Amino acid sequence: MATPVTYPSAKQFVNIAKETTQGTPVETGQKTYPFSEFKPKDDPVLLDDEGLRGSMVKNYGVIQGPQKSSFTGSGAVFLDLLPHFLFNLMGAVTTSGPVSSIYTHIASLLNSGTGQPPSHTLTDFQGLTATSGARSYAGASLSELTLKGNPESTLLEMAIKGSAFWSNAFPTAPPTVDLPTESPMGAWRVSLSFAAAANLTIREWEVTTTREISVQHTSQNSQAPYIIQRGPIECEGKFFVAKPSDETFLTYFRGNTQPVFALTISNGLAAAAARTLTININAMAFTAVEINRGDAAVGYDCTFKAVANTTDAGASGGFAPVKYTVTNAIASY
Repeated sequence: MATPVTYPSAKQFVNIAKETTQGTPVETGQKTYPFSEFKPKDDPVLLDDEGLRGSMVKNYGVIQGPQKSSFTGSGAVFLDLLPHFLFNLMGAVTTSGPVSSIYTHIASLLNSGTGQPPSHTLTDFQGLTATSGARSYAGASLSELTLKGNPESTLLEMAIKGSAFWSNAFPTAPPTVDLPTESPMGAWRVSLSFAAAANLTIREWEVTTTREISVQHTSQNSQAPYIIQRGPIECEGKFFVAKPSDETFLTYFRGNTQPVFALTISNGLAAAAARTLTININAMAFTAVEINRGDAAVGYDCTFKAVANTTDAGASGGFAPVKYTVTNAIASY
């Protein structure tokens, strides 16, 4: 008996590339994002034939209807590749620089024109696909991006969700691994401020930006989507105040005070080696502040939602609930 052919899970990798036309796969210039977990799924609509035929049966046939895919992914944040996902979600990335070989990328909500962000091709290498060992998920559009961290135990982490066109086999040969040049950062490097005042008592935190997306199928004699339409975005978050010395956060909540929220993580280096991520929310409304007695000191569990404002808007104007800024050595996205 011949040795069975298997494909190790450890050799999996996922590439990303920006598309020119939504749903048309991009097979060159891909960058590898080192996800800890990536789960794509072909997700067709199945149409049941339940016509009565004189038997004690409900379903006489299953016909495949429109085709689409979905995906989730999670892992550490790599600041040279994170703007790809921010671009996909927010719609606009404005780049300035270089200053000391460093570029500043501001990811903001696109409010001009059609308001539609670019789409990306996600290519999943798993070894099973004939010839190339990989499948491409074109038209990938994010519906959710979460950034989070716990200074006691984690790296700065990211999680994504989204939809894409029906997958296709990556053609000809296996895709190329092109790894990020940056390293992940420990979540202990995060600093937080509220109303411009630094806060030293918050432990784990999470900021999630969600976008309404709709996979639209039309009467075009095709199972493929006509478009993955992007709708409005929202931003919300939560954090644990581990060692408060007063009722500041309860006072924010009770008085519906909506302070500026600013989160910054830096690798601590200077000039050409500096790498940073900043999350700005100019008005955060607390939705719950609850006592937590499960730790050594009494604390607060806080949840909030971002309020649309003009300060967080980008070059396209209008309103936005959140703005992301990344500094790295990449010239453009």
